[in-house]
Amino acid sequence: MNFTEHRKTLKETVRIKGIGLHSGKEVNLVGHPAPVGTGIVFEYRKGEDKASIPVELSNVVDTSNATTLGDGLHRVQTVEHLMAAVFSLGITDMILEIDSVEVPIMDGSSLPFLEAFENTGYTEFEERIEPIYVKNPMWVVDGDKYLVILPSETWKVTYTIDFPHPLLKGQNITIDLDRDILKNEILPARTFGFLKDVEALQARGLAMGGSLDNAIVLTQDGYLNESLRYENECVRHKILDLVGDLSIAGRPIIGHYLASKAGHALDVSMAKLVMSSVTGNELGKYKSRRIPLFNRKAAMV
Repeated sequence: MNFTEHRKTLKETVRIKGIGLHSGKEVNLVGHPAPVGTGIVFEYRKGEDKASIPVELSNVVDTSNATTLGDGLHRVQTVEHLMAAVFSLGITDMILEIDSVEVPIMDGSSLPFLEAFENTGYTEFEERIEPIYVKNPMWVVDGDKYLVILPSETWKVTYTIDFPHPLLKGQNITIDLDRDILKNEILPARTFGFLKDVEALQARGLAMGGSLDNAIVLTQDGYLNESLRYENECVRHKILDLVGDLSIAGRPIIGHYLASKAGHALDVSMAKLVMSSVTGNELGKYKSRRIPLFNRKAAMV
């Protein structure tokens, strides 16, 4: 797969509606075409309250249960499923208008976002975006959790999860990634959680939108769901999260990833570590030229 591509935006505006995982309330997400160099930018708009939050590593403010972006006053959480779809389609410039602090959970995977954006078509720009190929092994570690990237001309992931559950003990996969594999083998994988944790969260007023319609729910020794999309759907979803989190760097980071019990915190740490090794000239070349949605007309005059 050639990871050097033209910058790309949506051909038309696309509207997506769903519920927030934690609030259980309706969320409206609108994707707008954007000029070349805009990058991916969330525009939070609710009544008179509005904020512009670029999708950048410096704006990641929380990675505890999902990846959350913020500007100090406003937040948009659970961006990783949406960003995995955006990356997989090669979209580099888009305004995402949202009226909630959380991206809609949809079916718990990236597939609904992928299909919504694919249906609108794209506009390609002449400017290209270059991938980053790591030249030396790099790693981030947290106790018995780790994420390593090895030099490779192809994008490959070896991922292992090891939860105290009979079906998730040492579940692993090695897979080469390209656009087709991402679309067919990774992006449809749904998020997962444990019934005991869901009940505890809902008792605290969280995960109010969680259900079997948008998550794989594990009981003490099995699944509540009638069926899975893949036998190892849970570890595939962890790769989906990895793809979404790494995409916040703004450029494909190519290598062979070795992950064990990793998660959002290590994903983002790895992206930051790689980007810290990129030279200033390279960074400047791809610096975004963002124009917030609600300032665009004035700025373009």
